[in-house]
Amino acid sequence: MTTLGDMTRWRRLSQLQQDLLLAAGAGLVWFGALQIINDSWLRPRNPMVSVVTGLFLVATIAFGRRRPRTTLIAVSILYPFVYATVGTGLAAQLGLSVFGQPKIADAALQSEIHLAPLLVAGYLAAANGVRRLVSGFFAMGSLAGLMIGLPTVVAIVLGHSNRAIMYGTRYQNLPSDLQSLYSYIDVSLFVFAEGLICGMVLLGADVYRRRKNLAVLEQRNAELVRLRAVEAERAAVAERTRIARDLHDVISHHVSAVVIRAQAADRVADQRPEVLREAIRWIIASGKEALSAMRETVRVLNTAQSGAELSTGSGGGTAPVPDLGDVARMGERLKAVGIDVAMVLPTRQQQLTTATELTAVRIIQEALTNVMVHAKATAARVTWQSGPQGELLTIDDNGSGGPPPVNVLETARRSESGRGNGLIGMRERATAVGGTLAVAAGPLGGWRVQAWLPPQS
Repeated sequence: MTTLGDMTRWRRLSQLQQDLLLAAGAGLVWFGALQIINDSWLRPRNPMVSVVTGLFLVATIAFGRRRPRTTLIAVSILYPFVYATVGTGLAAQLGLSVFGQPKIADAALQSEIHLAPLLVAGYLAAANGVRRLVSGFFAMGSLAGLMIGLPTVVAIVLGHSNRAIMYGTRYQNLPSDLQSLYSYIDVSLFVFAEGLICGMVLLGADVYRRRKNLAVLEQRNAELVRLRAVEAERAAVAERTRIARDLHDVISHHVSAVVIRAQAADRVADQRPEVLREAIRWIIASGKEALSAMRETVRVLNTAQSGAELSTGSGGGTAPVPDLGDVARMGERLKAVGIDVAMVLPTRQQQLTTATELTAVRIIQEALTNVMVHAKATAARVTWQSGPQGELLTIDDNGSGGPPPVNVLETARRSESGRGNGLIGMRERATAVGGTLAVAAGPLGGWRVQAWLPPQS
């Protein structure tokens, strides 16, 4: 019984090793059977014909897969010729005594099993890429030559031999003219054999088609696996980017306000202790708020990582859900550090649901953080216009640093210190939902950050 281990060891062999083993096995079976029947009533009248058939069969199996076209042509041409010359005694007349004394019983095939080399050659050729028409032409043509050419060879032998030395009384009575010898052709056997060869060729062609389709499927499957790995890597990169944006937005905004408020309180602590105490109370409240927001962000990120899908959007599907109250509290934080913020927000329900609305909140948050940390501004204005054409966000400040450099978005780069993450993060968020982000000089004397986000159905 063939086990899985045996099949695995067989597949590990090279094609040459497999073919040689198969050919050796076929040879052992063929010649072993000849040896067994050699002393029985099944013994063929001319055993050398069966030897020739066995040799061609072994050679066909050994080389048919690696050299299908060459093997097909060689077997189709040589096998009928060698079979006829050995079977009829022409080889002996030509001086090839290795085949023994001719013993001819009939002018046709001595056994149907002698078709084996042609059947195997036709099948292997078609199964290894040779066109069906070519395989059928050579294999079926070789059979025609074998069955029609044999009487011709017999006639030649009879015309140049002494019939007294021929084996069998029936052979001694055969006429030597070609027309009479053709009556010995078995037409039904000829038609059956041609049909059998045609069937083997078609079977081989079907095997080749199935193997080719399987190879295409395996190639496509490998390509799908590769694309899936690339997509997974892309999703992982997008997820890491989103996590970085969420953590940056939540932590940077709160901590920046705390730092600025603490610095301001430290400068007046000696002269105005009450301001210090008020700042400490505000810092405690802001710290708790920041800690709560960070915990919520981490909780949602852990939930997203354990889920079946990775979010590659702007964070609307997994990030903590803010509302318009959060936007208003952002302005309050800036007022607490000395920046007067005016806000014009849309009149809608407090809860924000779509990815576009959530992206708008994050962009406003990051823009106000930049105003607080980098602009050295004393006033800012936030305008959120919402309509059927989408969301238009405008954040202006009166920062003392002047207007932004030309192409500031194109030249922004992330750094290990974290500088540059704000502009890049806002641009990435806007792009993720199909929007745009622009940075230019604002009417208050500082920067204007303006984002347009398309409506989301």
